Amino acid sequence: MKKILIIAGPTASGKSDIAVDLALKFGGEIISCDSMQIYKGLDIGTAKISTEEMRGVKHYMTDVADPDEEFSVWEYANAAKAAIEDISSRGKLPILAGGTGLYIESVIYPLNFAVNKDETVRARLMKELEEYGAEALHARLEKADPEDAAKIHPNNTKRLVRALEILELSGGVKPKNELTAPQYDVCLIALDVAREKLYDRIDKRVERMFNSGLEKEIRNVLENGLCDKHSQSMQAIGYKEFFDYFDGKISLDDVKALIKTNTRHYAKRQISWLRRYKFAHWIDPDDKEKITDTVIRFLRG
Repeated sequence: MKKILIIAGPTASGKSDIAVDLALKFGGEIISCDSMQIYKGLDIGTAKISTEEMRGVKHYMTDVADPDEEFSVWEYANAAKAAIEDISSRGKLPILAGGTGLYIESVIYPLNFAVNKDETVRARLMKELEEYGAEALHARLEKADPEDAAKIHPNNTKRLVRALEILELSGGVKPKNELTAPQYDVCLIALDVAREKLYDRIDKRVERMFNSGLEKEIRNVLENGLCDKHSQSMQAIGYKEFFDYFDGKISLDDVKALIKTNTRHYAKRQISWLRRYKFAHWIDPDDKEKITDTVIRFLRG
């Protein structure tokens, strides 16, 4: 069974730096597990690792989609697993780094919750969209899956049609991913940062994003028609908060405060997700010696 190392944890916990350190020590290559770093041109708001920060370590699964594209967990899992095969075949250690829990889970476990595409069903749904309108299709989704419908704006027709397609292909019941046996020999290091320290790191990161030109980055992709506010990429924290500001409803200071608050809430959810994995090693990111020793034991085992 192939070995994979996963560096996970809440946002701003230092995953990228630690992953690069370990890749350099143990001959690894890194696969991003971040659902927003897949988008080209969205660098500041996603805290995407720079070429300099990579320090020569090869990275996968960043900048693989345009900002207006849909990118499913199914697509991510297949691409990430192909990268694992490639890295392993060259005697390197695959290192997954990121905080998107569903992406991590889609790699660890057999992918039984994601439904492939069916062009016939998709074409029919697109025809129905044209005939009956987005509101009618959204009402259909709301009746079948209220939770999904609440997350999708009726004007986001790509996501709307895809959600209905998945429901139809799965027999009207949204598939679930049951935790079965991992399909790899996994070492999962979850970075354990004290709450107050984590919140301070989040606040400082948000300040850096604004100082680095976050507003300009968002305006650039919108004004160049690369996506709109309903695109999947614009639902990310750090981007979605700007739209009320652009409409004159809130101030820029309000945007910054919202991003900090929403990021804190997201960090809590990330931690809760990772707590589900009983085999995770919770380690303070500053304890580099313990992290290294954990990896050594894993590779020797």
